[in-house]
Amino acid sequence: RIQCLDELLVVTPIMRLKESFYYYYICYTLWIVTIRGEPTPANADYYIGAVVEFPALTVSGAASTLKRLGEFRRLLEDADIRPDIVVFPEGVLNDRQTAIVVPKPSEAVIPCDADEVYYDYIISRTSCYARTLSLYVLINVVEVQNCTQTGDIENLIANCAIYNTNVVFDRSGTVISRYRKYNLFGSEWLYFNYTTQPEEEAIFPTDFNVTFGHFTCMDVLYARPAQALVQRGITDFLHPSKWQSQLPFMTAVQLHQSWAYSNDVNLLVAGTNDPHNGCTGTGIYAGKYGTLIATLTSDEKQSKLHVSVVPKKYNTTVNTRVMEDFKLAQSETRVLEDDVLARFTGVALARNDNIDLFVTQPLGVLANESETLQQQLCHNDLCCNFYIERHANLVANVSTSSYYYRLAAFHGIGSFLNTEPEALAVCTLFACTGDHIYTCGRIYEENVPVVPSYTFDVIRITGNFTRKRPSLLLPTSVNSLLMPLAVDAFEWQMVEYSNVSVVNLTLVQSRADLLTFGIYANYFLDDTAYDHHNKDAAGGFVAAAWLIWLSLLMQVYS
Repeated sequence: RIQCLDELLVVTPIMRLKESFYYYYICYTLWIVTIRGEPTPANADYYIGAVVEFPALTVSGAASTLKRLGEFRRLLEDADIRPDIVVFPEGVLNDRQTAIVVPKPSEAVIPCDADEVYYDYIISRTSCYARTLSLYVLINVVEVQNCTQTGDIENLIANCAIYNTNVVFDRSGTVISRYRKYNLFGSEWLYFNYTTQPEEEAIFPTDFNVTFGHFTCMDVLYARPAQALVQRGITDFLHPSKWQSQLPFMTAVQLHQSWAYSNDVNLLVAGTNDPHNGCTGTGIYAGKYGTLIATLTSDEKQSKLHVSVVPKKYNTTVNTRVMEDFKLAQSETRVLEDDVLARFTGVALARNDNIDLFVTQPLGVLANESETLQQQLCHNDLCCNFYIERHANLVANVSTSSYYYRLAAFHGIGSFLNTEPEALAVCTLFACTGDHIYTCGRIYEENVPVVPSYTFDVIRITGNFTRKRPSLLLPTSVNSLLMPLAVDAFEWQMVEYSNVSVVNLTLVQSRADLLTFGIYANYFLDDTAYDHHNKDAAGGFVAAAWLIWLSLLMQVYS
């Protein structure tokens, strides 16, 4: 619970004034909002955001959906602090066998006022929750359009338009925004359609003077709609997700913090919990100020509401003041316990097989107690310069398990989860469980105690990234708890020239728990031959990629 709110609940404002009048004012406003359930004032420098982590849908049918809706309501009603806006995860309410019709926002309907014969109970009951609790609510559903409902699922898929859809309700229960997922992933291509104008559908204003954009899961990797909305000046985003984490660059919290940081936007992520299939990760991120809340779980049944004050993106002075007054600075969990790494191993992690194609250089065993290393690696038109200072951990020995490390450079076409094409460029250091490249992007099993063989005191990485295509450059990091480094643990500098961006990333705090630390450039493939909306081109790419990897592995093991 927020500290100033706790203080105001214990003593009256007259008995205990803060030295800062602003601190007192903003805390008192929060007290009013919480106790009376009133919205945050439009002129406040913050709003109260909430995200929900929720179990994956495993049983289809009305009974399951009704139970889940009841859990949604319980989470909202039991909240200690009443949020202004709440986001629920992707794919947790219904499926294609129970697809529903979603009202057009242009109709400005309040389904709570109508009989459920006109609107599905998912829509009508969520509308009532939003109105009763005076919240903005985003849910994700499977939507069917222009179709007569049928119990024949094959007929439904063959003859109807089916979408993975976000629906937003305002405080009155009115449907005010509807976004149909644009960037489908894997098997979604088999039974979902996609919208043709994603940016037009994914924006809505609020009464607390913030305009939000929203998108779903894989959309975060693409220019449309996510980057297009950033370029429009949208500063706050809602992101229902069922993210499948992948090492070394694409674990959930790692990616979400770095995306928000690089764009300097607020990002509210509601994650589906399905850890056995690699899915978990919920958080609220405040751009350059880092993570406000982030969580991973190994409990596939966990459902929880997370609430945080979120500073509005006015200017640096206001943001800093809100962060300081509410003590929102990111903190990190202790990662060394009696010289053994604290680790999170409760989620099934995929491995990015692109790294088998990288130019890499192993970091050898330390010859002395400390060492300074400089190395340059180049791939195609990208050159990466590494400067590293490290010292030995004298507790580690031949009988203990430790991570190995490699430096790496790459610029080319790869794929995400061996399915979706991506163009990327990286300058990075990543961990391995052995001295072969095949062991990189993996972690030790849960029952293996890991003792770091050395500590990194300084890591400085510089890369020259071409500007031939639109791209997003991100600082990427993840530790043994599968959490990114706090934003004060590194320095990020980027200078853009006409045809190249020169990026410097520096580790400024000693670390012994790194799994990844580097620069990741995502070159957007929208409107190219690799655009995954061109299914023939994308399918051809995946087949070719598999042949490349198979050929490489045959060479390695022959």
